[in-house]
Amino acid sequence: MRLALIDLGTNAVRFDVQELSPASPPRRLHRERLMIRLGDGVFRTGRLSPEAMARASSAFRSFARTCRDLRVDRTTAFGTSALREASNADALVNRIRRETGIEMRVISGAEEARLIAEGVLRREKISKGTAALVDVGGGSVEIILCRRRRIGRAVSMDLGVARLRQVFLKTIPPRPEALEALRRHVREALRSAAPRGGWPVAKEIVGSGGTIRALATIWEKEPEGGGRFNAKDLERMTERLSELSYHRLLRVPGMEPHRADVITAGAALLTEIAEALCARTIRPTDYALRDGMLEEELRLHGRGGNGGSPAPGFDEKALVDLAVRLNGDRMRLNGAAALADALFDRLQDLHGLAPAWRQRLAAAAILRDAGKAVSRVHSERHSAYVALHADIPFLEPWEKEFVSQLCLWHKRGKVEPEEVPFWKDKVRRTAFLKLLAILRLVEALDHGRSRPVLTGVRRVGRRLSLALKGVAELELLRLDQKKDLFEKTFRVSLSARPA
Repeated sequence: MRLALIDLGTNAVRFDVQELSPASPPRRLHRERLMIRLGDGVFRTGRLSPEAMARASSAFRSFARTCRDLRVDRTTAFGTSALREASNADALVNRIRRETGIEMRVISGAEEARLIAEGVLRREKISKGTAALVDVGGGSVEIILCRRRRIGRAVSMDLGVARLRQVFLKTIPPRPEALEALRRHVREALRSAAPRGGWPVAKEIVGSGGTIRALATIWEKEPEGGGRFNAKDLERMTERLSELSYHRLLRVPGMEPHRADVITAGAALLTEIAEALCARTIRPTDYALRDGMLEEELRLHGRGGNGGSPAPGFDEKALVDLAVRLNGDRMRLNGAAALADALFDRLQDLHGLAPAWRQRLAAAAILRDAGKAVSRVHSERHSAYVALHADIPFLEPWEKEFVSQLCLWHKRGKVEPEEVPFWKDKVRRTAFLKLLAILRLVEALDHGRSRPVLTGVRRVGRRLSLALKGVAELELLRLDQKKDLFEKTFRVSLSARPA
């Protein structure tokens, strides 16, 4: 079945087409995001403007054409804060139905929070203790408290960045008293929404939505910046951004032009949330409402969640096809990918990585030798180039860079800590070392004519043993040579035996 998912938000409309199959994980066929600014003026007037409605209608007509081209079987469309607020929302819903046949459902803030939580928790590793999922949208903000994958309190508040900009920050740069009024309003709303006894301390905020990702990008490009940030970092960003004119905001490294007018409101909002939760760190996530919508559809069709499967959209067959075109052997490539998947799944308790990292390991296992088509001398450099520059639409740019680095490093010798890439991003750096250690096992075992199959893993204290079917003695010798990084990274002694 082919499924279209549409999330009509206050600022942007997001559109995915997924292919669902009982025998494999969801496969993303299409992804689109348009900044139509549906909520322009709605929080001042209480109504959608004719211009905003026209932009939304045009976007949906385009989506309907794509659905016809891709032979979509079912379309699910949700509207959020701007449609909840606007007195003329029914006019837009009816117009979209009349022009495209797409039925739009306006969901409550509580349902939005639940779906966001499901979408993120299925795909992200959550730290121990209490964490907070925070989704900053244009019209509302959702805060979901959780412990590991258990959802606690979930609230939706009318504190989106477009709303706050329209109501409080009417000039760029804003007047200091206007910015302070915004912050007082946010603090009061957070106090009113707090659980009895106040907000608990959240060790980490996992933030979804374009505003949080934009702030993370801006922070990464700051001289003192890095992959994660905290309330103090946000305070510095808020102070700096609030002093800049619109044209100077556009010149801030990492700034997206369409967010320049709302970024100060977003920074101030997130600062107050982080301070209320006493959050130590904030890290962005790419997952949000659309992923929760997908999980709900999977349940409706008896599929459950995608558990340890790759994140939606990953197309292993397309990667194998690419590697085959570069003189790869299909049987060997499929075997390498299967071995990488099996090692990731069987070693889950050891590496503790979220399921989405599985696809990045599989991609590296498939592409690690693609560079041999160019030259067998330093082939890993050419493989890294292929991974970074090939047309792989279902991998985000940072994922392509990540896979490229795995391809570059998989044959190197000793790994010195200061040489490890992604040193500014602790999450990616840690994941890189763990996946590189596993990829080196794949490299060691993927040399014989037969395809080794992992049939079992046994762990006793600090000793780990792999049971392998179809493994040759030479491959076991290679494994002894390649296991140093694995043993050092996971602090275990590794051995292997024929099953």
